[in-house]
Formats: sequence, structure tokens, C-alpha cells
Amino acid sequence: MSSPANDLTNQVINHIYLAGGFSYRSSSVGVFDTKRMHFRAAAKKGVADVIGCFKGRFIAVEIKIGTDRLSDEQEGFMRNIEHVGGKAIVAKDLEGFKEAWAKVVATVVQ
Repeated sequence: MSSPANDLTNQVINHIYLAGGFSYRSSSVGVFDTKRMHFRAAAKKGVADVIGCFKGRFIAVEIKIGTDRLSDEQEGFMRNIEHVGGKAIVAKDLEGFKEAWAKVVATVVQ
């Protein structure tokens, strides 16, 4: 069964593809080590849920549903992406993402 976050993630990825970009679901979740019986941390905390590229511009999209908020690491990741010329979007619903995406497209196409 799919969750609202999973559904929105898939919709965001599809929207970017249909616009002519490339994107994928980034997996930054820790992995359970069955030999040691504990979780191994992800390589980098705070990496956005969706990573992509549109017309040469790096795109990061963090999916947040309901009362879910950005962690300090996620905020830092998004700030770093913007600092180096990429575009960072926090998507709480598809309509909000589409509005933010339209602004990205307008700045990249110019």
C-alpha cells in the first residue's frame, strides 16, 4: 500500500520527467546490518528525497506531508544546493510543487 509521501514523490518525479528533466528517488535512509544487528547511518544526512537535473540545473525536492518539517540537516542541504546555483523545492502537495516548479522553469529557461 502506498503512502501520501510516496505518492507525492512519484508525482514529482513524473512531473520533472514530463517537463524534459531527469530525476530519481534518493535513498538516504540508514540500512539495517543483520550481522551486527544495528542500523548503519546513511552516507549523508539531509539529502533531498528527489534529486534531478533540468536543462543543466541541479534540482533537489524534499517531500513533506502534513506536519512533517525539515530537519536541520535537510535545511542545510537545501541551502547548500541554492548556494551553488541549484534549485531546491519543499513539496507539501502536488499543486504547491507545480507552482514552485514553474518558477524553476522560468529561471532556467531564460
